[in-house]
Amino acid sequence: MIALVDFGNGEPTPALINANEEVREGDYVIVSYGMIIQKISEKEYLELLNYERQIRELSLASLSRQDK
Repeated sequence: MIALVDFGNGEPTPALINANEEVREGDYVIVSYGMIIQKISEKEYLELLNYERQIRELSLASLSRQDK
């Protein structure tokens, strides 16, 4: 089965549904190589967003130090 996933850009992207997951509209999922590999809670989703933000900030800080 195929689901349409929104990665936050407003453009639905097709992704294969793992046979072990029951996915419904509004669920948070992890997608790898075009396949939904796991359904996660909203809490887990927010934690992942926070980790991504922290990594981005550390990367930018590292790049700005290299420029000096």
